[in-house]
Amino acid sequence: MRSVVLLALFCTGISAKSQFIEFGGGFGALNYSGDLIRGYQISNLKPGISGHYRMNFSQYVSLNWGLTVGKLTGSDSKPIDAFAGERNASFSITMAELSSVVEYHFLDYKHEKSIIKWSPYAFLGVGFTRIYGADHKNGDFNKIQAVVPLGIGFKHLIGKRFSAGIEFGFRKTFFDLLDTISDNDVTLKDYQYGNPNDNDWYYFTGLSLSFVLYEIPCPFPYVPNRHMLKANFR
Repeated sequence: MRSVVLLALFCTGISAKSQFIEFGGGFGALNYSGDLIRGYQISNLKPGISGHYRMNFSQYVSLNWGLTVGKLTGSDSKPIDAFAGERNASFSITMAELSSVVEYHFLDYKHEKSIIKWSPYAFLGVGFTRIYGADHKNGDFNKIQAVVPLGIGFKHLIGKRFSAGIEFGFRKTFFDLLDTISDNDVTLKDYQYGNPNDNDWYYFTGLSLSFVLYEIPCPFPYVPNRHMLKANFR
């Protein structure tokens, strides 16, 4: 009996707050910037996929949990300096990122009386990236690294049950070995070194589609009984 009452209270509580959740996925492109490539190069885009689960706490604020998987590559095929030309290094890794970000929507596009069904938004959060396939020539390193996801996007409601979005996000890392190149003993003259004071970054640009659930369905109809709610179930 106690579990039945708690489940009913949970369902009615969620509905009363008018919170709703979304889940979905999408696809896009990953890019990298570090010791091998400076800045954002369109020619270096690699495919990636994503999935997400979002909770909307108000018209403007959402909490989004996301999983992104894809490849990151880079090389000295277009050397950034003379040393890079001699170094002739390259890398190719697979990464899986798990993140949690807060999204802020600039317009109240979800309200049923709103004349618009779209809004730009910004996001910021924390995450962890697991790296696969890295062949580091200068020693070993932790394959799980913390990242800070941040970026901007645009969402559009499609009817009442779907939401489409496009997003561009930066991922700030706190290490310099995403591309397996970092500082080394330059006296060895093997050119396998980079700038240890310039941590690597990567980016994700993606399209997504969400399915919207406006309430959590309860398995049975329930009308709260005041006397039952005051009782102490053991």
